[in-house]
Amino acid sequence: MRVLAALLLLLTLFYVMTGLVYQEGSFAGALVIKPYPMLQPAFGGGEEGAWARHHPSGDRPWFMRHDYVELWRFDWEYGVPFFVTAYLAAYLVTPVGWVVLGVVWLVRRRRVTAT
Repeated sequence: MRVLAALLLLLTLFYVMTGLVYQEGSFAGALVIKPYPMLQPAFGGGEEGAWARHHPSGDRPWFMRHDYVELWRFDWEYGVPFFVTAYLAAYLVTPVGWVVLGVVWLVRRRRVTAT
């Protein structure tokens, strides 16, 4: 159980500090290290210039200023990047892992107090 908790903690820290950044008007993107921790897994994308039209006087967000460290690049024009699918699937499984760990902990605790 401690190994599962340690793995889930590492996985959670990985997802809090990394994200997928999609370029506007393109099928390209990158796995990046975010400038600060946040839960959102994907940023950017859409029609080129859409963000600027919706926020005419606002500063550009960190993912449009390239205020990040790029780990890996991908492009959807060359096929489905397997890593993106695996990244998002594991992102969705992480909270389920914490729930399973909590249920296992409660069941084990109940067994110990019942004996």
